[in-house]
Amino acid sequence: MAAAHDVEALLAQLGNQVHVDRGIAPVQALDLGWAELGAALPDGGLPRGVIELSAPGALGGATSVALAAVRAGQARAPGAWCAWMDPEGTLHAPGLVASGVDLARLLVVRVPRAELPRVAVKVVASGAFEVVVVDVDVVGGAGASARAEAGKGRRGWPPEVLVRKLALAAEPSGATVLLSTDATRPRAVPWPVALRLELSRPGAGTLSVRVGKDRRGRTGAARVIPFRPVAHAAV
Repeated sequence: MAAAHDVEALLAQLGNQVHVDRGIAPVQALDLGWAELGAALPDGGLPRGVIELSAPGALGGATSVALAAVRAGQARAPGAWCAWMDPEGTLHAPGLVASGVDLARLLVVRVPRAELPRVAVKVVASGAFEVVVVDVDVVGGAGASARAEAGKGRRGWPPEVLVRKLALAAEPSGATVLLSTDATRPRAVPWPVALRLELSRPGAGTLSVRVGKDRRGRTGAARVIPFRPVAHAAV
C-alpha cells in the first residue's frame, strides 16, 4: 500500500499530465449515459459536490453507479481523469475495462484506512479529477481494528466533518465526489451531502433507486429501473 506522502508525490509528479480540461464549462449535472437512472435523479444526472451512494453490501449497485460516473467523467474530454480511493484493494481491472473505464486515466489510490480521509481530501483538492470515488465503509470480513478506522482518519475527523472538507475541496474545480457507504451500518447523524442515493438490487436485472436527500432537502419514492452494469455500447 502506498503511504499518504507517496500519493502527494505522485500528484505533484503528474502535474499537467493529470488535469481537468478548463476549456469545458462545468455542467450542473453529470450525465451518466444511463437514461433510466437519469430519469430517477432530481437533475437528470449527478450534481457536482459530494454524493453518497448507500447500498447494502458490495453487490447493492453502488459500484455500478460509481463506474457509470467515472465513464461519464472521462468522456468529458480526452484528457479528463478520475480517481478511486480503494483501501481494501477490491477493484478488479478486467471488470473496470468491461465497464468502459479507461484505466490509463484512472488513478487508483490504496492507503491504510487511517490515512484515507486526509488523502481523499488531498486528491479532491488537487483539482485534477472530474470524479473521485471514495470507499468509505469497510468491506465485509475486515477486522475490528479496520472497522474502528473506517469512520475517522489520523486527525480524528467525524464523517460529517470529512464530508464538509471534501465539499470545500471540490468546489473550485467542480468535481463530483462519490462516497460509497454500507446501508446496513447505523449512523448517529445525517451527512451534509448534496445528494444521497439509496440503492439495492431487488432482482438480477433491476436496480432500486431512492433519493434519500437532494440539495434542496427533497426525498423521493424508490424506483426500480433496468440494471446496466456496463456502458450501453457493451450491453
